Amino acid sequence: MKTILGGAAATIAIAISSAACAAPAAPVQQGLPGYWVGTYEVGADINFLRPHFTAAGKATVDLPSFEKKGLPLDGVQQEQGKVRFALPGPDGVLQFDGSVRGDLLAGKVTLNGKEGKFAFRRTLSDDPQRHQPLLGAYQFPDKHIVVLSEWGDFPQMFYSDMRSGRYASMFADSDSTYYAGAGNLNPAVRETTMRFEKDKSGNVARMVWQQDGKRQTARRLQFRSEEVTFRNGDVTLSGTLVLPEGKGPFPAVVLTQMSSPAPRGAYALQAYYFAAHGMAALMYDKRGVGKSTGEFNKATMEQLADDAVAGIELLGKRADINAQAIGTWGHSQGGWLAPLAASRSQKVAFVIAQAASGVPPAEQEVYRIENVLRASGFSDDEVRAGAAYQEKLMRWVTSGGANRAELLAAARAGDNARWASHVEIVPDTLRDKPRAESTAFYSYDPLPDLKNLKAPVVYILGEKDAFVPVHKSAALFKETLDKAGHKDHQVWMLPRAAHGLWETDIDGGNAYINSTHWAREHYPRMTQWLRERGFIK
Repeated sequence: MKTILGGAAATIAIAISSAACAAPAAPVQQGLPGYWVGTYEVGADINFLRPHFTAAGKATVDLPSFEKKGLPLDGVQQEQGKVRFALPGPDGVLQFDGSVRGDLLAGKVTLNGKEGKFAFRRTLSDDPQRHQPLLGAYQFPDKHIVVLSEWGDFPQMFYSDMRSGRYASMFADSDSTYYAGAGNLNPAVRETTMRFEKDKSGNVARMVWQQDGKRQTARRLQFRSEEVTFRNGDVTLSGTLVLPEGKGPFPAVVLTQMSSPAPRGAYALQAYYFAAHGMAALMYDKRGVGKSTGEFNKATMEQLADDAVAGIELLGKRADINAQAIGTWGHSQGGWLAPLAASRSQKVAFVIAQAASGVPPAEQEVYRIENVLRASGFSDDEVRAGAAYQEKLMRWVTSGGANRAELLAAARAGDNARWASHVEIVPDTLRDKPRAESTAFYSYDPLPDLKNLKAPVVYILGEKDAFVPVHKSAALFKETLDKAGHKDHQVWMLPRAAHGLWETDIDGGNAYINSTHWAREHYPRMTQWLRERGFIK
């Protein structure tokens, strides 16, 4: 989740009254036993939890954002609707005191003397097999599309309205009914309900959608998914080709990956978006992930780009794909891979690069640390000190170990600094030289290869991106492509957009938990860009 959305520190107002629900609730169950989802906020500490209470008095909690499952809850007490339990953590013990009212468990939470609020709603157990048959794109009578997909770092289903940009995670009342809250991972207030209906063959065919007092029925678009494999040298890539309704040959897009080891399903939102607009989309497991062989953390950028090129070659040989209309798309690190693959293939018809950096990873890391420390409330002196240490670490990596003594001295000086937990403080046993693959990666310059790019390209950047120096990057992309005589390039700066291209004022921390929209002009504008170039109707 955090890999995809970035995140930001923000305050969330948790409504604890079930009377505020925007849509009818499912039949109410009684008592504490069962599965719950929701958030707590105390000071700057905000998180999404999945507690589970059994009739035998045992209790555990999952923290999906941190990939933690089954952590024990302590001191669980219930008496006349009042509930008390605790969650030990590295910063102290979170103490929850609340009450159960129907399908809402809410109250106050304290941590180290600070007091806040929590609210959890009853749901079914977290079972990806339940929601897998529901994923896809749904079209309403006015032709607008809502996509159901999963977050990349844990299998949480969410919806995305491709016209308004509204999105939120979805939680199950039953196998056929779900609800979503007013914030992405904050279901305290039910804003939307969805009921799924099947056809005579038992396949999901419709979604009955209720939001803001209005009920609509959307038709599920009947995509076809085909498992495919392709090779780049001795590496075998495994993926899924999503084909749209109708007859081909279809334009197509290869979805390149971010730096995280998320599997192909992390790119389903984009695959379904493109398929809903008549384009085939290839999403595949990064090398060393899922069913793909190889090791991504030992691969060069060129090797990762050539994985995408192998996907382009696969599509170009298919009769149901228009070989003259195959593009690449990528986000973050994929924003380097998509244009790099196009420059190496010369068979690419368009490139969409999102949240891409115009500077090498070493410089980007220093920028990121500055923003992380600032967003975490550190003083200007602490921000400068932390960034200075990070710069020395990156210089050691990119130089092949030239400043090892200087780095070690800085590490020992910063051992006890407050900012030390936000960087990698190296030990005295640090090897003489960094690994060759680390030097190659952090030294990678994304600009020189753009001189060989011929396909139309759009760079989509977020104004509030805390991970990428977007204004410097925008200028570098434009300057490089202008000098190369590239004939069709654009650089967009989406207002109030984070690294993950969701709306925020500060990109960092856990603001994604209560976020509500993708950058509102993102998908409509991207659709128009593709339409103007003849790739979609």
